[in-house]
Amino acid sequence: MRLEKLLHSTLVALSLAAVAALPACSKTEAKAEAEVTAENIAAEDAITEQHEAATVTWAIAPEGKVKARFKSPDGAPLDNDVTGNVIVKPARKGAEPVTAKLVFDAKAGVHTADIPKLEDDLTEVTYDVQVKGKPLKSTLYVPKGGTHELVATAKVSAEAKIPEGKKGPNGGVLQVAGDDLIEIVADSKTGESRVYVLDDDLKPIPVGKRKVKIAVVANAPEYVELDPEPKGLYFTGKLVVKTNPHKLTVVLYPEDTPTPVVVLCGWHPGAVVVVGPSAPVVGLFVVANWAPIVVVPTPGVVVVGKGKGKGKWHWKGHGPKVHIKIH
Repeated sequence: MRLEKLLHSTLVALSLAAVAALPACSKTEAKAEAEVTAENIAAEDAITEQHEAATVTWAIAPEGKVKARFKSPDGAPLDNDVTGNVIVKPARKGAEPVTAKLVFDAKAGVHTADIPKLEDDLTEVTYDVQVKGKPLKSTLYVPKGGTHELVATAKVSAEAKIPEGKKGPNGGVLQVAGDDLIEIVADSKTGESRVYVLDDDLKPIPVGKRKVKIAVVANAPEYVELDPEPKGLYFTGKLVVKTNPHKLTVVLYPEDTPTPVVVLCGWHPGAVVVVGPSAPVVGLFVVANWAPIVVVPTPGVVVVGKGKGKGKWHWKGHGPKVHIKIH
């Protein structure tokens, strides 16, 4: 089945428009944001990470307000038992990290921190805390719209039902980002990472005017901006980290809009991100030999492989259910 481009694009545009409006919020909206509490933080477009020692729910707003709710494994609140910092750094060369202390707000029942306004396409947010003397440390990559934007794009992406366990043509990660389906894959020996844009038959197509960044959280966080290869058949770049990450975030600039789509790969709203030694990994480094790419020219268009689509996901029929055409 194919997803109707106009409807899907409208959903994405509406979600991102709502996010874009957040920094310029009214006094009423600012007051509502300030009232995020221990009881409602999980419903405030937040992301929850589960460590062995504790679970923490993060709500990071575009203007730089961080709110976190810590709980023990049995669900008991951890209020005065948490100390530590949040370290933020825009994901771009030359950016300097800024450290902010987490402070417990007894009235709201959440820990808070003030960080710089989120102005880059992607910002690295690392937390380094102690919970009853046990360390909790990990990193989230968030876009300009904070965790709200990650939830918004995840809701749209979740409508395209990729079969569980389905891999890309190179064995990599399949992910819907806006109107595009992409494959993210890397070579564990060289660190070369590629992103392919795929059609409805999972065949690579030219990347066109799109742009891509990827960010991984493994034994260390890292991001890289990928470049189109000379013929524009895929994006390529190199990661220093050569182990499969626990988290993979992609920034994709679509061909027809300057607004990027940022997705936390494989995550959907309501899911818990497991962090630590027992956490599952994303199968990114799976390539031993890159598969050959067959270029089939057509009048005025360069087509990769035998796919007939344009890399867009569309509705098919009259029902709301979406799924990917698999052979």
